[in-house]
Order: sequence, then C-alpha cells, then structure tokens
Amino acid sequence: MALAASLAFGLPADAAAPAADTAALSIPGIVGDSPLREGLVSGFLLIFFSEIGDKTFFIALLLALKQPKSLVFTGTFGALAVMTVVSVLLGQVLHQVDELVPENGAGLPYDDLLAAALLLYFGFKTLKDAKDAGESAAEEKEEAQEVVDGLKSSSEDALKLILTTFTLVFAAEWGDKSFLATIALAAASSPLGVTVGAVAGHGVATGLAVAGGGFLSRYFSEQVLQYIGGSLFLVFAGATIVDLFV
Repeated sequence: MALAASLAFGLPADAAAPAADTAALSIPGIVGDSPLREGLVSGFLLIFFSEIGDKTFFIALLLALKQPKSLVFTGTFGALAVMTVVSVLLGQVLHQVDELVPENGAGLPYDDLLAAALLLYFGFKTLKDAKDAGESAAEEKEEAQEVVDGLKSSSEDALKLILTTFTLVFAAEWGDKSFLATIALAAASSPLGVTVGAVAGHGVATGLAVAGGGFLSRYFSEQVLQYIGGSLFLVFAGATIVDLFV
C-alpha cells in the first residue's frame, strides 16, 4: 500500500508508510481525531455513564418526586455544570504546571501520563466493582435519601429550592469519580470539547433522573451500566496513550 501511494502521489515509499499507519489509527472522536471532538465525545460518554446511578442522580430523582421537576433540574444541572467548569480549570492548571516541569527522558508530557493513569484506575475499579453494582446503587440511593430528607425548603419558594438543590448536589459531587475524570480529560484534551461534552452528559443524565430514572432499570441493570462505564474509561485511557505516540 505504501508503494502504491508513493507511485500515485510521487512520494517516496518511506514517506507514504507513516501516513498510512496514522490513518489506520484514526477513529473519529477517539483516536487520531481533532482534540475538540475527542474531548467532546469522551467527556459526554464518560460523564453520562458515570452519573447514571450515582448519588447526585438519585438526589435529583428523589427530589423530583416531591418538588417541581423544572426547579430540581435547574438546581441540579446548574451545580453539575459549574462543577464541570471547575474540574476543567483544574485540569488546565495541571496542564500548565506540566509546561513548567522539565521534560522526562522520553519527552512525554506528565499531564497526559497522569490522565491516562487516572482513567485506567477508574476503568479497572469500575469493572471490579461491577459485580456488586446492585448493592452499590442501593447504598447510593440510601445516602441520597438521607440528603433529601434533610431538605427543609418548600416548593413555594422557587429560588430557595433551586439554591438548596444546587448546594446539595455541588457538595455531593465534589471529589467524586466524574469530577476527577473530568480533570484528567481536561488535562489531556481540548478544554472546550471536554466542557461541552461533560455538561451535555450531565444534562442528559439529570434529565433522565428528573423524568423518572427508574425506567432505566427496565432496560439496563446497574451491573451492565458499570461494565459499559468501566470499558469506556479503559478505551479513552488507551486513546490517550495512543495519541502520545501518533
């Protein structure tokens, strides 16, 4: 193939071979694509599958059973969107720090290596915990119920309910898996792409929770969602590593 390309375009055979190898590794939105699209795709998929069945998912679901759905969505989504921006900013701080650190012997960026390591860790941990996904989801729902039971706001005060929901979700999400995953993605990919993808992922997951997330269990068990999420972490960790050498 390299020889044919060299004859067709008048290029040396050794110049055509790398281009063919690079094209073979190009997967739209995952490997060898623009950082913007990679960040958007990875941000959306990882956040969506990380949030389904998470504590914040159940907080939104339980609140929506007692309070106006539009207000619950506004407070929950607002908190997650702000958290996403904070995570991306932290990821960019990590990226800038990497610029100041002397290069290692291989010339590889530390921020990308750390991002790949975090994604690998979350991937293996999520797959390992998948067998107990049912119990984990029950615990997350129980914790969310305790949080919701402590809510004293009345639906008559819309602004207060939104702010209270915002505070509850923001506190529950801080330091969570999706928070750290967003930092890792933003350190290794386009901050704009990660922001848009992650915010969209949060929006869809929150919308499903507020609409009545219980219907998801009819089609997908917690275990299946965990396996999908863990596999995606590993896929994007691998994509990050491949991008370092392509």
